[in-house]
Amino acid sequence: MPRLKLSFIIFFLVSLLACVSRVTPPAPLPPPVKKSEGLYHIVQKNETLWRICKTYKVSIQEVAELNNIKNPSRIKVGDKIFIPGAGQLLKVKASQKDNEEIHPGVTIKKGMFIWPVKGPVTTQFGINNGFKNDGIDIAVASGTQVAASYEGQVVFSSELKGYGKTIIIQHRDKYATVYANNKTNLAKKGESVKTGQVIATTGGTGEGNSAPHLHFQIREHNQARNPLFYLP
Repeated sequence: MPRLKLSFIIFFLVSLLACVSRVTPPAPLPPPVKKSEGLYHIVQKNETLWRICKTYKVSIQEVAELNNIKNPSRIKVGDKIFIPGAGQLLKVKASQKDNEEIHPGVTIKKGMFIWPVKGPVTTQFGINNGFKNDGIDIAVASGTQVAASYEGQVVFSSELKGYGKTIIIQHRDKYATVYANNKTNLAKKGESVKTGQVIATTGGTGEGNSAPHLHFQIREHNQARNPLFYLP
């Protein structure tokens, strides 16, 4: 084999190995709470959620989850609906006969995941005092056992800025769940876990926490979803 060709093959293999060695874990999550970008639309007479979202060119699913609207037909005049990314208020064309527009695009998968802990939800998903929360905060006593919300593989189990001790589980298809503010991470990276398996204990290790709670997220293709649309 010519020396030049052999040298090229060796160089290619060394470069490939170097690339493999640089493979890193999943990118760090964005801050669990961040300043919201958008504005509130006040519902007027004969406006439907579908028409509001169509006017602002936003996803009805995203708007429903951000505002905890599980039944779009229940919005009423005077309701404040946060529109993500909107820079100015727009006039919405009033609906005359839009029965076919009541539910399009809003998906609820109740029971797809189980509750990781039992306790009151102290912070809802979505917009809270001008900030967007990517998950829900569940108040629990320190040392409470945290269960895997669905079977999958642990892809992260360590400290994460803004989250404290955190576990991330990758599930089949496109979903992942995040369990933050832990006192102890019991499940290790690379471990396969079953639904309901104890993976951590709570203790409030995130930034600015005054009381123990679990910060829980459900992410689809790394986009935060409203857990209350998926939990039983």
